[in-house]
Amino acid sequence: MTADITFQLFNAMAPMFWLALIVAPRSKLIRRVILSGGAVAILAAGYFAVVAAHFNFEGADFTSLNGVMALLNDPWAMTAGWIHYLAFDLLAGLVITQKGLDLNIHRLVMLPCQLATFMLGPVGVVLFVLVAKAHRKTWSELSLNGGGARA
Repeated sequence: MTADITFQLFNAMAPMFWLALIVAPRSKLIRRVILSGGAVAILAAGYFAVVAAHFNFEGADFTSLNGVMALLNDPWAMTAGWIHYLAFDLLAGLVITQKGLDLNIHRLVMLPCQLATFMLGPVGVVLFVLVAKAHRKTWSELSLNGGGARA
């Protein structure tokens, strides 16, 4: 499989995971496959496979912008980097979606947070925090193990 096909495969998976998460977050199947972290694990496994099989660390320089830009000139390195983004944005989406469910924030209010997280990662997380604070949620309610979270 080429870097381009691998990129296309994972790039097509992520929107399907997000769509399921947005449309039916309370569904038993979505809870089991997506909210459980299973979808993130699929992306993470793809990332691991690409890095293990194709990543050339020789001459890699993560200490400068030019070094990282040079590294990402390789199609496999760029594919790995993109899958990395997809996995972490989805992980952030799982957290804000679950917290939104736990805190009873309406689905339509959550939608901009989810879409922003899908498209812009951290922007969606910040938006979710602002929405939660506008709903008078405390910082302890927003913690991953605090009020409103399941044990």
